[in-house]
Amino acid sequence: MRPVFSTALRADADAFFAALQRALQDPAAPCRGMLYGERDGRGAILRRHERDQHFWSPALHLHLDEDDGAPSLHGRFSPSSPVWTAFLAIYLTLTIVAVACACYGGAQMILDEPPWAFVGVPIAVALFAFTYGAAFIGQGLGSEDMYALRAFVDAVNAARPQVAERDERAG
Repeated sequence: MRPVFSTALRADADAFFAALQRALQDPAAPCRGMLYGERDGRGAILRRHERDQHFWSPALHLHLDEDDGAPSLHGRFSPSSPVWTAFLAIYLTLTIVAVACACYGGAQMILDEPPWAFVGVPIAVALFAFTYGAAFIGQGLGSEDMYALRAFVDAVNAARPQVAERDERAG
């Protein structure tokens, strides 16, 4: 549900993250962000500037992966924290409502009453599906922001020399 990408780094991880830090400090940068994880892995979280940000604007979470020897960068777009929290709250509320309606409907059946509470279960499921679909609408609205964040990362990555070229010059 959250778009992801993976790209090979053209330089070593330290050089890429140093270049990313410098690019983020540039006032003309299309986004803002912070780097994290000096010790156990490197990563960054990028967002659009407040002046360009909307309610539906995503965040880009970057994570370095060096398991196969060659460094690669994995990115995952996700909603901003307030939007993500709202979606989780809606999902949790609808789940509780569906379970409560099912339990109450079951109790009505045991008591030989008409089980009208069961009507709430498909309504909650329909609202759950509608909320899930709203996430895709948000992705469509945020596609321009996702493009800008990804283009920024690609530009920083492209500005660095190839790892092999650097190794040849050093040796």
